[in-house]
Amino acid sequence: MKRILPAILLCASILGLSCTAYLNTYYNGESAFYEGNKEHNKVMRNFPDSLVTTPSQAVSTKYDRAIEKSQKVLDVYSKKKKWHDDALFLMGKTFFYKKDFSRAVRRLKELQMDFPQSPHIPESYLYLAKSFIEEDNLDKAEDQIQIILEKYSHLDKDHQVSLLLVDIAIRRESKAQAISYMEKALGKVKSETDKIDLILRMSELYIQLKQYEKAMVLLEKTPRKKDLPEQSFRMDKALLSCYIEVDSLSKALGFADMMLKKRLYSQYFDEVLLTKGILLSRMGRYDEAIAVLSKITADIDSSTVSRDTSLVVSKALYELGLIYQKKKGDYVNAEKFFKLSSQSKDKNSVSLSSIRLSAIEMLRDLRNRKNESREVHNATSYKIGELFRYELDEPDSAYNQFLSLYMDSTAGPEVAPKALCAAAFVARDDMNDSTLSDSLFKEIINKFPSTDFARIAQEELQLPLTVKTRRDSAKIAFKEAEDMVYGSSNDVKGAVQAFYEIYKTYGDQQIAPKALYAAAYLSDEYLQKNVTAKQLYERICQKYPESIYCAAAQPRVKVADSTLVALGVKKVSDTQQEQSAPTGKKKNKKDSAAKENHSADSTNSSKAVSEENSESLPEEELNESSELEKMESEKDSLFGNDTDLPSEKPVSVPVSQDSLNTIK
Repeated sequence: MKRILPAILLCASILGLSCTAYLNTYYNGESAFYEGNKEHNKVMRNFPDSLVTTPSQAVSTKYDRAIEKSQKVLDVYSKKKKWHDDALFLMGKTFFYKKDFSRAVRRLKELQMDFPQSPHIPESYLYLAKSFIEEDNLDKAEDQIQIILEKYSHLDKDHQVSLLLVDIAIRRESKAQAISYMEKALGKVKSETDKIDLILRMSELYIQLKQYEKAMVLLEKTPRKKDLPEQSFRMDKALLSCYIEVDSLSKALGFADMMLKKRLYSQYFDEVLLTKGILLSRMGRYDEAIAVLSKITADIDSSTVSRDTSLVVSKALYELGLIYQKKKGDYVNAEKFFKLSSQSKDKNSVSLSSIRLSAIEMLRDLRNRKNESREVHNATSYKIGELFRYELDEPDSAYNQFLSLYMDSTAGPEVAPKALCAAAFVARDDMNDSTLSDSLFKEIINKFPSTDFARIAQEELQLPLTVKTRRDSAKIAFKEAEDMVYGSSNDVKGAVQAFYEIYKTYGDQQIAPKALYAAAYLSDEYLQKNVTAKQLYERICQKYPESIYCAAAQPRVKVADSTLVALGVKKVSDTQQEQSAPTGKKKNKKDSAAKENHSADSTNSSKAVSEENSESLPEEELNESSELEKMESEKDSLFGNDTDLPSEKPVSVPVSQDSLNTIK
């Protein structure tokens, strides 16, 4: 502005109207910018931790006028380039304040390229650095800052340039480094307002780092300024949160009452009242908490809640719902306030309230169920426990529900250890009672020694693992089946039967489709039993359609079909595939012993699997005279280790005997 006014007078006296019109255009644009920026700065003054805030509509209109006039200078007066650097710089910084950072960067770089001697060059680097920070292009921002500090250090006299490194550190999640930069600047900053800004930012970072004592030291000794109400309130709000976090609840309550009496904070009254209500609830003074929170929501009902835009009201409604649900056990009032909160403007409160409402509705439905079978009743009881724990956040209710299910005489050996294990985890993780949880884990080991839950209990108590589970037994059986192929017996047919028995006995385990594939593969590649192989491949996809072994079996079914057609054999019908046939060799004693020691993870679902898989290995229907070729001895496992069982996703499976050593 100082550069333009004298120029207008000189231009008018020497060159006439054309020059005056040219400079007037720019002057009007610059005036519009400064008018808008003055209003914008009043708002940004309250947000010292932000480089720029979104301008109001009125301010944005003034910025648009500044850009329009600057563009006119470039377009209409294209021959008078002497003043074009002013127009470019004005456009660059105006775009920055409009938060249009890509355009800001483009105009500022154009200025640096076309007018390297312009007096606006030093500041152009400053706005470039800020724009790059806002774009999260932090490396480029650091480059611009380094140029300023090396070439134009006068711009950093108030540390406004070097403090940009604070913003970069924060965006990189380097909070400790950001604090270090501010501590260095704090002793050099002269303005009391700037010091307050730094202390506020430092204390808030200390709180994020959970270094509450350091934050309290800064906040308690820093004076509050009447002309800085936003900063003063944020400091007191931060100090109040510190008192709460260090469990100085009585001190926090007194401080909240002090804040409520300050006229300076009148516009934040409801926000402080909300904190006081939550604080009273935390102190166990639930009736007082309800009274305080009800002051915030006094005029709210189902007809007005959707029109209220206050986030404080939404949160107060949700907190009232929590108190009635968790502390009072009053689900009627809890549901009332959750419904109001779910209709409010605060998306977070809406989401949280909707989850609670859904859980309460489901709880009511589960509790009202009658005449259920024992299995369904047990499943319902367990689901209620899960609702209390995960959806309603009531660990005591969850613990009692699981323990009640465990003690129910109708629960049975399938449900009891599962319920007791759930109660142990609630006691440890949600109730913070490790003594109680340890005693429950020990009870599981003593009363249900051969179950998966006993193994879990041993792991949680860090005891030696002595429990053999169904999964362990299945792995042992799989290894024994492999030994039949590679051992001295060289019994491929027996191995096929053994793998098939694993599928029948452990159909609920992850190893089952792998064992079924092994049986099919040996029947196909080694015994050349095409019909049997085809039936087994198809059964994999019938029983385990999502397994990787189904993906591997599908192309082999097509090959088997083609082979059978070539041999003149009709397709085997689905009915034929399900027919039973005589089984192969008897299981050895070790297999039987392993089955007897299976863990009590044999729940109703695993029983159903065993019953479903009770059919025998299908008998070969094709009369084939080919003899089994003698297999070469191999050291590696034919079908890999169970521990190497891949995740259930389609993969390429080898088809040749040589490449079968590992299925990945």
